[in-house]
Amino acid sequence: MEPAELLTKRRIEKLASVEFIRKVLLFLYHAKGGMRGYVDWQDTEMEHETDAKTAADLKSRIQHARKVIYVVTTESLKSVWCSWEIGFADCAKGPNDIAILAIKPNNGRWKNHEYLQQYPWISYDQDKRLFMVTKPDGKRLTLYNWLS
Repeated sequence: MEPAELLTKRRIEKLASVEFIRKVLLFLYHAKGGMRGYVDWQDTEMEHETDAKTAADLKSRIQHARKVIYVVTTESLKSVWCSWEIGFADCAKGPNDIAILAIKPNNGRWKNHEYLQQYPWISYDQDKRLFMVTKPDGKRLTLYNWLS
């Protein structure tokens, strides 16, 4: 594959991820009566070099959030910050208040990111026509109920 083709493929994947995340935020807003999601790249106050203030701001947001949904993309798997965020969320909230939403599914197994297997998993159930959260022990509940 030529470098230009690879760049184009990466750019398309990133744009698709951004659009998907926007749709997830819109879905959460309407499905849960105005629940607002937070994504750092939409925060105009985060438009600066990452530093200790960035970490403090993210810690505060995670601590005050009711739930944390970690959106797994090729880019988030490469990010040191995303790994740090989920680690902090685990300590601050516990694994039952974190769920994984994979844009790029990998059957729940990501090489060098196996720690993600300990968290509940969000998927769409075609038969029920509902988003479901599956816990590591196999128990399932609707996304709506998990968010409550």
